[in-house]
Amino acid sequence: MNSRKLLIALATIFASVAVSAQNIMVEGTVKDASNGEPVIGAYVLEAGTSNGTITDIDGNYTINVASGAKLQFSSIGYQTAEAAAVEGTLNINLELDSQLLDDAVVIGYAVVKKRDVLGAVSTVDREKLTAVPVATVQSSLQGRIAGVEVASQTGAPGATISVRVRGTSSISSGNDPLYIVDGIPVEGALNTLSPSDIENITVLKDASSAAIYGSRASNGVVLITTRSGKAGRTVVNYSMQTGFQTHGHLTEMATTDEYIKLYNEAATADNGSSVVKRPLIEGSYIQDFPNVNHLEEIFRVAPINNHEISVSGGNEKTQYVVGATYYNQQGIIRGTDYQRVNVRSSITSQATNWLKLSLNTNGGLSSNRSVSSSGDGYAGEGGSVVRYALFRNPAIPVKAADGSYVDLPSEYYGNASYNSFFGDGYSPEGLCEYTDRTTKQKTLLMNGNVLINFSKNIFWKTTAGVDYKSSTLRVYNPTWGTNNRINANDSLDVTNTEEMNWTVNSTFNHLLTFGQHNVSYLVGGEAVKNHAKTFAASDSSFPANDPSLIYIGKGQGVKNQTQGESGSALLSFFAQASYNYAGKYYVSAIIREDGSSRFSKGNRWGTFYSVSAGWNMEEEEWMKSVDEISKLKIRAGFGSIGNQNIGLYAYSDRYSQGYYYSFGGSASNGYAQTTLGNSDLKWETSNQFNIGVDMEFLKGEVGFSLDYYYKVTKDMLVQQALPLSIGYSSAPWVNNGSVLNTGVDVELFYRKSYRDGGFEINLNGGFLHNEVLSINAPILGGRVDSGVYATKTDVGHPIGSFYVYKMEGIFQDKIDVMTSPYQGKNVTAGDVKYADMDGNNTINENDRTYMGSAIPIVTTGLNISGNYKGFFASAFFQGAFGQKIFSQVNYDIEGYYRGFNVTKRYIDEHWTPENGSNTQPRASWSGKTNNVKVSSRFLEDGSYFRLKNLQIGYAFNFKEDFAIKSCRIFIAATNLFTITRYNGLDPEMTVSTNSAAEGDRANGIDWGTYPVAKNYTLGLNISF
Repeated sequence: MNSRKLLIALATIFASVAVSAQNIMVEGTVKDASNGEPVIGAYVLEAGTSNGTITDIDGNYTINVASGAKLQFSSIGYQTAEAAAVEGTLNINLELDSQLLDDAVVIGYAVVKKRDVLGAVSTVDREKLTAVPVATVQSSLQGRIAGVEVASQTGAPGATISVRVRGTSSISSGNDPLYIVDGIPVEGALNTLSPSDIENITVLKDASSAAIYGSRASNGVVLITTRSGKAGRTVVNYSMQTGFQTHGHLTEMATTDEYIKLYNEAATADNGSSVVKRPLIEGSYIQDFPNVNHLEEIFRVAPINNHEISVSGGNEKTQYVVGATYYNQQGIIRGTDYQRVNVRSSITSQATNWLKLSLNTNGGLSSNRSVSSSGDGYAGEGGSVVRYALFRNPAIPVKAADGSYVDLPSEYYGNASYNSFFGDGYSPEGLCEYTDRTTKQKTLLMNGNVLINFSKNIFWKTTAGVDYKSSTLRVYNPTWGTNNRINANDSLDVTNTEEMNWTVNSTFNHLLTFGQHNVSYLVGGEAVKNHAKTFAASDSSFPANDPSLIYIGKGQGVKNQTQGESGSALLSFFAQASYNYAGKYYVSAIIREDGSSRFSKGNRWGTFYSVSAGWNMEEEEWMKSVDEISKLKIRAGFGSIGNQNIGLYAYSDRYSQGYYYSFGGSASNGYAQTTLGNSDLKWETSNQFNIGVDMEFLKGEVGFSLDYYYKVTKDMLVQQALPLSIGYSSAPWVNNGSVLNTGVDVELFYRKSYRDGGFEINLNGGFLHNEVLSINAPILGGRVDSGVYATKTDVGHPIGSFYVYKMEGIFQDKIDVMTSPYQGKNVTAGDVKYADMDGNNTINENDRTYMGSAIPIVTTGLNISGNYKGFFASAFFQGAFGQKIFSQVNYDIEGYYRGFNVTKRYIDEHWTPENGSNTQPRASWSGKTNNVKVSSRFLEDGSYFRLKNLQIGYAFNFKEDFAIKSCRIFIAATNLFTITRYNGLDPEMTVSTNSAAEGDRANGIDWGTYPVAKNYTLGLNISF
């Protein structure tokens, strides 16, 4: 409520005061009738004139008016009151206006009342954003908004967050929404901001609301409004959350005894049909083997802390807030941590009665130490420590007697045979200790606003901002392991990246009223410039492992240096016009022209638009008698918006050096074409239709919003697959195909207030259907082995659909093998049986079929909160349903791959002549050819429902003259439990580092991913 009071105060401070000789002096106080609090910034107007004033921070006013005049008292959220002017004191109590209680919503380049919104728009306030201790702004959105899917790439501190608004629209180009912070676009992840810096977040989900952002709005728009000061006394606020984290569910692995028994079983079976005989683990090979759970060994109980202090205040003309936040999260996997410090300031000043100025600044420093947490090193980051921990045999101890990490089991047991028995993988504990990969980042986000009021209804606003980021990634790979086999030549890689993005936009807004006809229009322009520089250097063979000596230039090996620079620009012009009659009937239209340097000159400009309409039925006379319905609104919209999220310079061919040619019998250094360009490349365009209804009953106690959307993305930006005969040049970007996203978003609430408390229940759900409508040729994705892919994007199926063999069970005997479709000459009882999908009685590549995707069909969030006197409690649940996960890590460990450990599930369920299992095949290395295919054997249901946050606390009340004004103390638990059928560590994951470049078509492949942590925290909020 205070923010609305502040808005009206600042918007009307320029009102003039007319004084005449017959005037009388009137003074008094304006208060809220419901609670007796002063109404700050209430507008006091002499009826029929422009003579007016506003109330101060105590609700007081003084005004000179003509004798016999009438005074009007108004403020946003209250019913207007009128009273005859009397000389002396006139106190007024304003009643809340239920029809004006809707919060102001930031949409596009303007602020409107929620009751006037025509599109699919959802807002999350500060209280919900800060309920869960998270590192990034995106994480705080999870489960809060229908139709918005938020998932972590991994659970590692500082990990990338994936946000999808109403599905995945593009196969190869970016699917992230556009982030706007106080009117300025912010590139990439929002590590610049702390969640505590934010006042609210609004998500524009459909074209009718997002089209004002044109070419960047195809994947939705996330508008972030940061905190600002409020008129009144100076307030010092301190908030703290401190606690610890632990791991959740861990995959149960085989013990040493179970593994040895299984190994001997497999060796005995294979030795009977193989020329090369495997020795059994028996007799002299038996030693005093340990039984180590290496998965548990890499985890730890880790502290997490978040501290924030801020000072805010101001008067009627100038308001300010300054603050700082410190966030420190030690990872639950050893060797990982994330720290960030943010300093923020905001100042707003009504410099004159027609000029308002504001300046927001946010600076941050962060440090993120990480280990590889997803993948097998294919992308160059190294294998996941979780993956190595799952592989690591329990018979291998963590450390030797001298305290060093045991690497090869042959080193510890003194015989090379043990490498065959127990595997030759790396020590996961050693990887946690010796991995030295740290990213340090400096950020600065600054924007300023100039608002000129030409009159009460004519505004000109100009916003300019800078988004700066400088980061350094330092990776040192030390030499360690048996005979220094790991990183035999130690190496250091340092990459410096600097990005500078600036934006200027200017808008002219005019509001017109003719009786009950209300017209507004906005015209504006925007210029965006992005510039980036990179410098990378490497060195190797350092003379000592002393950290003080590990710097570029101090190594004795080959030194390399590279440097790059890039930039892009966007120029835009836009207009919006809206009309409503008596607050009942609404129409609105938007058009925007965008010119982007990402396309060639002939295709740079694109036109984007939307039209929408709405009907507030509760305003009709025939509805006012229906007491049970307090709000009934129908709205619909259609629009066309774009996507330009491709690599820079995709329209041009590129050449790189470092290639050698033979001239006259000698090699000469030269250039070769490494990227194919496409000058015909143009905008990807999304046509969207949305229809929705908003209803509230019982004076706003019960309500819901229901939206249906139909979204077709055409001319998709994809990389064209090329034949190998083309050579090694990167494939060109082309416009190819179309994708459908259609679904329903539902938001419901029930709230009830009592004398000493109340409660509120909020439930949201998003239902999504994703389908490729057209594409020139299928696109494979999601590599799970050399040359082997798990997904296929094709017509009639979701993007990144799993394309696998369908497992029908296990062959039980030779007759079963002989009477089934032919699978191979060495297939026998105990092997996996696959379905003959094409009916030709032979199992081959043509029998692979589509079996779901990583895109959830349903996402949901449930928040239950209540308070009684000083006590309060809340429970927040979040879930996703209908998605699949391909367990690549089980593809290896349950595939009986080398001497690595296996899951307890495989131990219990694998086929033997005595145990006719139909879920897991026989233990055999020779059977791997048939049994380890990209099949539904490794495809699992990824649905889950999670208690995201549970919070219980008490709010203390203090006397008015006490130094402490408010104090809340609470305990909270995050990710307390998860209901899921997935056997891996965590069903909430997106894409591995192996396939990051493939984007959404390679989602849902688990290479052994860092899981999210359980958090237990104590919190305190105190104000002075």
